[in-house]
Amino acid sequence: MKFSLVTALVLACVIADAQSSQPRQLTVQEAHSILEAYLPDKTKKLPGYGLDDSAGYDPGRFYFIEVTWDNPIGSVVWGNFAVDKTTGDLWSAVVSCDKIDSRRVRAVQREIRVKIGLTDAKYKQIKNSGPLCEISN
Repeated sequence: MKFSLVTALVLACVIADAQSSQPRQLTVQEAHSILEAYLPDKTKKLPGYGLDDSAGYDPGRFYFIEVTWDNPIGSVVWGNFAVDKTTGDLWSAVVSCDKIDSRRVRAVQREIRVKIGLTDAKYKQIKNSGPLCEISN
């Protein structure tokens, strides 16, 4: 079976295009929306509720986000979380290797993954362990 030069060029272009179309990373706002899908509505109504971004110890792979509120009798920190910049996976940034999952979180992740061009097949190829998983192993 002989390939014409045109067929070979078309095939090369299709392969190159498939390899070059990498999904983009999440924005910090998209990471916040994934985290907020997890948070109870009651938490988001606390006085002084906010999301504070920090560098964490692996800022190249994760957004580290602290949930805070104005607690007059105790800690202002409600929780610490990490969102994977390439997959949108949500992790505890305190409990070793604790991936956070819920129906609401999955729905927001699905929407964002479509928006950033991350297919299910590509997700399976690039998904990573959480920020504290290396510590627990």
